[in-house]
Amino acid sequence: MKMAEEEQMYIFIDKTGHCFEDFQDKDNDIVGAWMRGGRKFSVGDMLVFRDDLVVAGFAWGVDFYVKKVPLKGQR
Repeated sequence: MKMAEEEQMYIFIDKTGHCFEDFQDKDNDIVGAWMRGGRKFSVGDMLVFRDDLVVAGFAWGVDFYVKKVPLKGQR
């Protein structure tokens, strides 16, 4: 039986330098801290938290963006 491939993970990048801190201050303590700490997120979590940021008033591509984490063996 072949092992399942590694799951693609993503990290949030703060373009403003304060987006995630501001998000954290808006009652999103844990998620904001995870983003600030460089935590890796699965695609499902990334999509939910991206939407949470947008609903909180932050703009995709202006305040933040998401970057794929290279899988093992990729650059």
